[in-house]
Amino acid sequence: LPALLEAEPAVITIHARTRNELSLVPARWDLVKRAVEIRNTEGSGTLIFGNGDVASVADASQKAKETGCDGVMLGRAIFGNPWLFAKPSPLKILPQQKLEVLVEHTKLFEELLPHKRFAIMKKHFKSYVAGWDGAKELRIKLMGARNASEVESLSGLAASLGPPTARLFSQRTRG
Repeated sequence: LPALLEAEPAVITIHARTRNELSLVPARWDLVKRAVEIRNTEGSGTLIFGNGDVASVADASQKAKETGCDGVMLGRAIFGNPWLFAKPSPLKILPQQKLEVLVEHTKLFEELLPHKRFAIMKKHFKSYVAGWDGAKELRIKLMGARNASEVESLSGLAASLGPPTARLFSQRTRG
């Protein structure tokens, strides 16, 4: 870290675990705190940001307070939750709202990244489609979608069923 600080970057982000660890182990925020201590000892003006296992804006604020870091990056917390930074924070996001945003997300993906394979979008489906009756079954069907139009059709059908959302998908096919 001292060698990096000598280059005087504006910001250094500390990901509180190694690349090999992925998300298999908890982030070690004590390393972020140590990086702040080193920065302070060196007298550098470089900002230190922390990253890893941040679940919410409140969690980010708490981690910044505990470590003294200048900022916190959120990664997986934003998946399927574009309301994360909304003020005031909505008390509950209805499944229909999540499906509407999922459809918008897939359409924007196709519009802005036409050179990318649609399969990349599928990693986001679980973030949007979870926590209600029939969500798992709907996700299974969504995994077969080849484009935003098919996602829209499946999501629209599920949302039109009313409470509980995705009732159709909660009935398992017997065979």
